[in-house]
Amino acid sequence: MPSPVQSGHELLIDLFDGGALGAPLTVKWQQNFTERQASYYRVDAYNTTTDEPVPFFIAAEFYKSSTASNPHHITKVATLIPGEGYKLRVDDKLQYGQKNASDESRFVVYHDKERKPYQHRFIETAVLSTLAKSGEGAAEKVLASFGLSGAASAVTDIAKAYIGDYLHTF
Repeated sequence: MPSPVQSGHELLIDLFDGGALGAPLTVKWQQNFTERQASYYRVDAYNTTTDEPVPFFIAAEFYKSSTASNPHHITKVATLIPGEGYKLRVDDKLQYGQKNASDESRFVVYHDKERKPYQHRFIETAVLSTLAKSGEGAAEKVLASFGLSGAASAVTDIAKAYIGDYLHTF
């Protein structure tokens, strides 16, 4: 089982490539009795501290090249490694979700922390979006990246394990 990402670890985030990434995912949630939604890119970051991949969600406005003037853009909070990506230290600017209290299947989120979606919103959105675009085999790969298994049709059952749990801050 992969080691969970911890505060102080360093992640390598790929340079933004809109063509390869495609459209961002839309995560929807309710907050203060109001429907909310935001766009995120889901990338496979590389934890250089543990030599392991980690699912990483980044708010579109913090990643797209066209939004580089945003004070929270990845270029303002990480170190550019030319030709490789951005080196980002894990600290309290990042949040995480996970499968259970044993730190299994941890994923990282970089966004405006005023947003309060439940953890399962990211899993559901990533898996269902992949399923819609690429078929069940691709969705199974996304499930596996979160340390989950089972038919893609069981996404709702898997997501129920996250209901009620907000993202945690490192």
